[in-house]
Amino acid sequence: MKVRGEVFSGVLRGAPLIEKYYPRLVGLVGFRPFKGTMDVKLDRNMDIRPFATKTMDHILTDGRKKVTAYLAPVKIKKIYLVYSLIDIHDEERRIIENVEALRKNAKAKLSMDDLSEIEEPLYDCWAAQFENGLHGKDTVELIAPNMIKEKLDLADGDKVEIIFVETAVPKKRTKLVRGKVFK
Repeated sequence: MKVRGEVFSGVLRGAPLIEKYYPRLVGLVGFRPFKGTMDVKLDRNMDIRPFATKTMDHILTDGRKKVTAYLAPVKIKKIYLVYSLIDIHDEERRIIENVEALRKNAKAKLSMDDLSEIEEPLYDCWAAQFENGLHGKDTVELIAPNMIKEKLDLADGDKVEIIFVETAVPKKRTKLVRGKVFK
């Protein structure tokens, strides 16, 4: 599943969060994460639980399991905005004549579009949504071995595309003995 979002600076709690869960995250994601997260405000609300392959959880004293965060492997890429030429109309004849000359020579009309067809490399990382966190379901925090903003040359306000990989639910093993099925 692909979803788009906008990079923003959160409340700068990513570094303390990574520091707090660092040993567990190393075991869960399989690398030493950069001590900070990149926040992305999604274009729509999204619960990442169906895509989560890992959870950060702990057992309460009464034996119940409490999930702190859901983690899903994702690939991200930067989306570029590109400018081309625009038709400009003005009352003065000289300007109109110049525009006509430009229009004849121009290969494209001006508009501002996102160009998804620009092949941008995909970057592997993990999306996290924390239960009872500061952000709602319209935000994910991205965890990676490097500072993602530097790696992909991103700044606040830049658009990214996040690709969530759907994982198949593992089938329960069954045993067939003399024509009867045991689970």
